[in-house]
Amino acid sequence: MLGLLLLPLLAHPADAGSVAPSLHRLVTANGRGALVVDLDRDDNAVASDFQDHLYDTWTAGQEPTRDLLYDAYFGLGTDGGGTWLSGPATATVDPGTGILRLDRSTGDLEITEILFAPMGLDLPATAHLLHVANRGSSTVAPRVFSLANHHLGDGVDGIGSEAIWVDAGSGVLGEWGSSTGLGMVVQALGSPDSFTCDQLWTRAQADGVLDGRCGTEADKWANDDQVGGWQWDLPALAPGEDAWVGTIDGFFSDWKPAAATGPIAAWLAGRSPARLLADEQAWWATWHAADVVPAGASADEQAVYAQSLAYLKMGQVREANAAFGQIPASLPAAQGPGDGSFEHVWDITWVRDTSYAAVALARAGHPQEAALALAFLLQDQAGGYVHLVGGDYGLSVCRLYGDGSEWSDVDATGPNVELDGFGLVLWALQETVAATGDGSLVADRAELVLGGIADVLVATVGSDDLVMADSSIWERHWDGNQQHFAFTQAWAVRGLLAAAELAESLAQPDRADTYRAMAERIRGGICAGIVDGTGLVSASQEQRDRGEPDLDLAAVEVFNTGTLDAAGPQGVASLAAWNSGLAVASGHGFARNDDGDAYDQQEWIWADLRLAEARRRACDTTGAAALEDGVTSQARANFDTLPELLGPDSSDYRGPAPMLGFGAGLYVLTLLDRAEADADCADGVGEVCAVEDSGDTAGDGGATDGGATDTAADTGGSAAKDGCGCGSAGTGSTAWLLGLPLWAAVSRRRRARLQQPTPPPIHR
Repeated sequence: MLGLLLLPLLAHPADAGSVAPSLHRLVTANGRGALVVDLDRDDNAVASDFQDHLYDTWTAGQEPTRDLLYDAYFGLGTDGGGTWLSGPATATVDPGTGILRLDRSTGDLEITEILFAPMGLDLPATAHLLHVANRGSSTVAPRVFSLANHHLGDGVDGIGSEAIWVDAGSGVLGEWGSSTGLGMVVQALGSPDSFTCDQLWTRAQADGVLDGRCGTEADKWANDDQVGGWQWDLPALAPGEDAWVGTIDGFFSDWKPAAATGPIAAWLAGRSPARLLADEQAWWATWHAADVVPAGASADEQAVYAQSLAYLKMGQVREANAAFGQIPASLPAAQGPGDGSFEHVWDITWVRDTSYAAVALARAGHPQEAALALAFLLQDQAGGYVHLVGGDYGLSVCRLYGDGSEWSDVDATGPNVELDGFGLVLWALQETVAATGDGSLVADRAELVLGGIADVLVATVGSDDLVMADSSIWERHWDGNQQHFAFTQAWAVRGLLAAAELAESLAQPDRADTYRAMAERIRGGICAGIVDGTGLVSASQEQRDRGEPDLDLAAVEVFNTGTLDAAGPQGVASLAAWNSGLAVASGHGFARNDDGDAYDQQEWIWADLRLAEARRRACDTTGAAALEDGVTSQARANFDTLPELLGPDSSDYRGPAPMLGFGAGLYVLTLLDRAEADADCADGVGEVCAVEDSGDTAGDGGATDGGATDTAADTGGSAAKDGCGCGSAGTGSTAWLLGLPLWAAVSRRRRARLQQPTPPPIHR
């Protein structure tokens, strides 16, 4: 088989980098709010950030979502003084959940701080519990304090005028920004013995007892940076006995604390802290019961897989408004190398990231979540760049605000207009309809999906048989930066083939025929315009033609989408070039391209995972497994969490973590796609660019040899010098490539998968 030629061509990077813990910011979320625990804030471990939305900005012109928390933690005390439990701690995450634990043990007291965003509570809220167990030989009677320093005012970093009060009878401590109306209630669990809103930190530490002083709801205390907390005098604990305390911290707005206290009381329903934790664990077990576990996954892979699915669930917005269903690119936590760089977060919903996340959910046993994510994208709030796209389109050309409206970031070179999302969404829709067995997702939006996405994509194809130049996956903006990127072309092919299936399910065969024919034209355009004379799938037509550096792992989707055969000559040439030109110094993985920007040159989890799948499709299972194992090992050492980036030398985590579509979603897809990818190699039939005699032009589709001067036969069996044209890959010598018609042998397995299962009849 031609793919076997990859074995001598692809030398795999040595495992030179370290696999070690480097993630120190953990996040838990419940679709409405997100809490971050920083394990290394000035050598301390504390809850450090809280957002009342998972998305960055609701709509154009509004302020971004704020971080409303400075820190929160517990303390221990006696009548002679106290100690705050805010120092270093050992952290763990309950597998496959959003339940975080910090070991705060001291002396004979085993102390565990537990934090989670309750999945059953429809409120931006967190549960903050403390379990104290006596592991000594003498009876002890601990005193416990809580501290929650929310920043709700209108000053710098939220330190503005705040009002605070306590209702001791109901165990509610409330606080709001005097002019913002943003507020938090801290609902004590059990029966606290005291509280204070006056010099809490100092009083607990110096006196070991709180003074019971605070404002009331009728007569609030108002000042800058108010801080309050509770005190519990625990019963005497004999050796082996334990006790629980805790708070539920819930957000409200518009000076209406009842919007938080009511839902919290209903959700609590008198449950103890221990019961709350057990019920949260049960919630996650029930949700995971629907998981489709990938065949052959190791125990380590299953752990990362389950946590990845949990992040996708936590990261899906559950607000009862236009934001419902969206999955931002990341949760609002990030990691940097210590100098402030790469500490960005991507809590913004991109079309591209959502598509990967949706297909992962659909195929992993959670298709309803996938359908909701895609429905969010399809609210028909796009169309601001018709003058650039050239048609009245119905899908954002970049990303979306929290309310579902189109959002394309603009810099000095213009906006980002990314047409790869059109193909990706069509693919995600077809996958989700197949998984749900419910065609209503598309039927209810038929003209938006077919007319506003698929038809527009068709209309952008020019005389070169390529989708028009765009900003594509790495967001190169406009005004001369747009190019005919391989990534966009590959997803156009895959998306239009998916659209053909959707059109047939809607009884529109003419459209289906148009989409299939255009997919084949674009496939030919890739061979003629983007594959270079060595067989490399270039980053874009423009970079190939200008002779610029053109190694870009985004082009790997040409093989993962089935547009070209990874085991064919273009696969051999491309995988060999990427392996030698984009491997990072650590030996773990790959940069995304060779453009030289520091951001580009990090190790990209996206690149590692997509290259792993392509290697399998190219019969290089050893190389694929090396990448899969490297990503899995890093995740296992870092709370089963996948970041956007790894340091190219150190392999330390950088950028957002967890990354959702580009991290958790792609990990799930990588494991689920392994059987298909292995079969893709084994069937030996796929699409390739045919090799013509020097200077010849293939008669069908206008594909040329791309400047190749040697045939495959001339290379003695190596495909590294194959040029463009079209044909099909098989076994044995490569001489059979000569003279074949365009796309003569479409992969039987790929076609069968695209058509099965058939969606049920559509009821209009």
